[in-house]
Amino acid sequence: MNRIQISRRLLAFGRPLKVPLAVSVTFRVLQMCLGIALYGVGAWGVVKVASGEPEAIGGIAVAMVVMAFAKGLFRYVEQYFGHFVAFKLLSLLRDDFYDRVEPQAPAGIEGGRSGDLLSRVMKDIDRIEVFYAHTIAPALAAAVVPVITLSVLGSVFSPAAALVLAPFLIAVGIGVPWLSHRAAATAATDLRRSRGEVSQHLTDGVQGIREVLAFGYGPRRLAELDRLGADGSSAIGRLGSLIALRRGLNELLVATGVIAVLFTGYAQGLGWQDIAITVAISLAAFGPVLGVEEFVADLEQAFASARRLWEITDRPPLVSDPDAPEPRPAGRSIAFESVTFAYPGRSAPALEDVSFTVPEGRRYAVVGASGSGKSTMVSLLLRFWDVDSGAIRVGGVPVDRLGLDDLRDLVAVVGQRTYLFNDTVAANLRLARPSATQEELEAACRRAALHDTIMAMPDGYDSVIGEMGERLSGGQRQRLAIARALLKDAPIIVLDEATSELDTHTEAEIQRQVDELAEGRTLLVIAHRLATVTDADRILVVDHGRLVEQGTHAELLARQGAYARLYARQSDDLDRAAG
Repeated sequence: MNRIQISRRLLAFGRPLKVPLAVSVTFRVLQMCLGIALYGVGAWGVVKVASGEPEAIGGIAVAMVVMAFAKGLFRYVEQYFGHFVAFKLLSLLRDDFYDRVEPQAPAGIEGGRSGDLLSRVMKDIDRIEVFYAHTIAPALAAAVVPVITLSVLGSVFSPAAALVLAPFLIAVGIGVPWLSHRAAATAATDLRRSRGEVSQHLTDGVQGIREVLAFGYGPRRLAELDRLGADGSSAIGRLGSLIALRRGLNELLVATGVIAVLFTGYAQGLGWQDIAITVAISLAAFGPVLGVEEFVADLEQAFASARRLWEITDRPPLVSDPDAPEPRPAGRSIAFESVTFAYPGRSAPALEDVSFTVPEGRRYAVVGASGSGKSTMVSLLLRFWDVDSGAIRVGGVPVDRLGLDDLRDLVAVVGQRTYLFNDTVAANLRLARPSATQEELEAACRRAALHDTIMAMPDGYDSVIGEMGERLSGGQRQRLAIARALLKDAPIIVLDEATSELDTHTEAEIQRQVDELAEGRTLLVIAHRLATVTDADRILVVDHGRLVEQGTHAELLARQGAYARLYARQSDDLDRAAG
């Protein structure tokens, strides 16, 4: 995407704020015209004094004071509206970023780097502020003000001087920035990418600080950060060299242009008074076009940031709502029909030709070794991904014909690694039901054997649990996740290794509460420990993405197949641990 395309897209995004933007541009032009006029009037005052007319200086001084005051006022209005537009649009850009990334999750962003994503949504969007606050008005003023100045200069003083000055203004405003635009764009892109890498590295370091300290990884981690910083320093150095070169050329062009106007006025036979005023106006005329240099370096970074932003937001969602969603079904059964699915970039399917039905109100378990495809079933049920072939139905309706919100409202999931936000216990619970009362929160936590633990905290349910729930133990985090699912009170409950970090006593207590909640509901339990699902209505055994057995615990043991071998292996492990 080139600069023109990026500019058009950014301008189109700012169309709702075109009125305050037009106000900013108008007052920018007015205040810069007043600035040039101040130079001209000041030169005229000097000429009057030098010509022996000191009595005129009083009126000229008053005029300059009024013009200076008006210029300051216009500058304030320009800056106010320009920054109002910029920061309002930054807010809209962040909203748009989230609105367009959220439908991609988790499939579209899985495997991405959270630190780099955060850098894009924060630092890169902040960089785009340059385009709205410091580019649009200065760029238009750089085009309009010199035209007005040359027109006045040519009509009042010397057409020849105006013609001589014009090429120098064009060279400063267009020629010099164009000479280095490719190199500047490359350096700006490298700088934005380097800062994203640094942000990701720092995020990893903070989140993994225990491992960094435990394994003595600190010095090597700092060395890696130094290398990443060196890449950014190299890009900054290249940008700095280009800026210095441009500014040096501009200074040379300004000086040459003013001298050319001076000699042109002399050659045209102008009086020294007119030459002095012409030179002053010519010098001031470079102000608006020199403003291009002030924003062009940062503008390249703004363009690079916009590209990085749209690399993410322009991806089409892998899963989306159907054009005409079907009503939420009355039934609560789950059916997998010849489901095959492979993750992108992997040749082997995670699930292959899997078929089973969980009748409404029944409790089914899915077991198998790690990596056999158990959790993939949950992701497909919730349409985090779409199947490659086959179909999944809830209540007899294909899940891809249901609205995503309707589908996910039907299912409460407790995962092995449920995310907890850096907020209060109550806020984390109310993710499931924002309108839940305090009594309902406490009831859910009692059922998850967590209420007494929460009440022992300094602020009870208002206690902040830290980033990813770091102030809780692994078992407490999992019980909080279970309480959240209980609070949702969905007709279909999925427990994906939900009690893997709990001790046997707590696990049994929670399992009893879940069994009570599951009365009349459909329950699907993904389990690694077979001892937790022996009383399930039916057990599904998955191996390498295929459904190899299904039946009750007793039936499967009697077959002496995959389930019996897995059960015997776990029993042996328990016996050895006990011994």
